[in-house]
Amino acid sequence: MEITGGCVCGETRYVLKSRPFAVVDCHCVDLVITKGEPRKIVYANRIRSFAACCGTHLFFEDSKDSETIDFTIASLDDPTPFAPQKAIFLEDKLPWVVIDESLPSFQKTPKTS
Repeated sequence: MEITGGCVCGETRYVLKSRPFAVVDCHCVDLVITKGEPRKIVYANRIRSFAACCGTHLFFEDSKDSETIDFTIASLDDPTPFAPQKAIFLEDKLPWVVIDESLPSFQKTPKTS
């Protein structure tokens, strides 16, 4: 199985070689950049990756040697099958955002075991 995605202008592309193990903003265990080189910026204690060509937000990492990487669902070529399973970081939610009340919700990222 391969899931593909990239930036708005098409100059940065990636492929996920494994199915996401959780769909929050989506976590994957195997990601390959196939075109372009994302620009990385440290913000709010996470590494955020953007397409250097057009600024599309692509990935989040907890650290440079993190075992997992979060990718933005909207950067997938077909995000349809990847509806979120829970809502996290509600402490940072903008007041006008409406959360689906049927989803488990957390003020911060829940601990996984």
